[in-house]
Amino acid sequence: MVQLSPTPSGSGPTSNRGSGPASGLGPRGPVAALERRRLEAAPLITWYRGRDRVELSGRTVGSWVAKTVHLLTEEGIAPGDRVGLPLLARHPLHWVSLTWLLSCWWAGVVPVVGRGPSDAPTDLDVSGPDPSGSDPRVPLVQCSLAPLGGACRNPAPGAIDFSDALAMPDEMPAPACARPTTARMEGTASLSEADLAAVLPIDRRMLVATAPPPMDLALLLTGCLTGSGSLILVDEMLDGSTPAALADQEGAEIAS
Repeated sequence: MVQLSPTPSGSGPTSNRGSGPASGLGPRGPVAALERRRLEAAPLITWYRGRDRVELSGRTVGSWVAKTVHLLTEEGIAPGDRVGLPLLARHPLHWVSLTWLLSCWWAGVVPVVGRGPSDAPTDLDVSGPDPSGSDPRVPLVQCSLAPLGGACRNPAPGAIDFSDALAMPDEMPAPACARPTTARMEGTASLSEADLAAVLPIDRRMLVATAPPPMDLALLLTGCLTGSGSLILVDEMLDGSTPAALADQEGAEIAS
């Protein structure tokens, strides 16, 4: 579990198992929370890589999720299918990785983060610029991880370039009604809908400068979504700066 620096009692992403509905569509779930926050102008995710800084409002995150869900639909991915996210395993502190995680939850598909050679193939895989290790049997979406989501410089043969999502509609489709038993993460770690529904809201800006396990990042994202908080992802610290200095600049608290 992500451990936060000292905060007032009850303000971190602690568990509240049994106190809310066990569904990502319930009042505590990240899908319902994104539905509530996707029209906000306030920052929801801020991303740093050296001198690059990208700030995504709730409206912008909602637009990217809508486009990504439409891309999933166009590729024939349906609720209950499994989408491999080596992107999230290798690049957890990029805003595109969290966009894909949110899109999987919205579409009712199972994000798979890390799997062994004996595991069943996924229905789609999503990688960063380096697609090495991808299963050749599985359709691949390749993400450039450029600051604003541009095209891949060296696209893999047959891969779908995530920049194609820019042509997709901004209109958000209705969230899929996933079964309560549908996993919300599989692979090296697992999350259920009950796990997500049990996360208490976070009402602060949280800065993440050290990549946590994907499961912990998913819980932290859920806490910020269900509260009024936001995430600051530091993919690469600017030379001469420190997480403490950046947190002070952003008015944020450091998650560790």
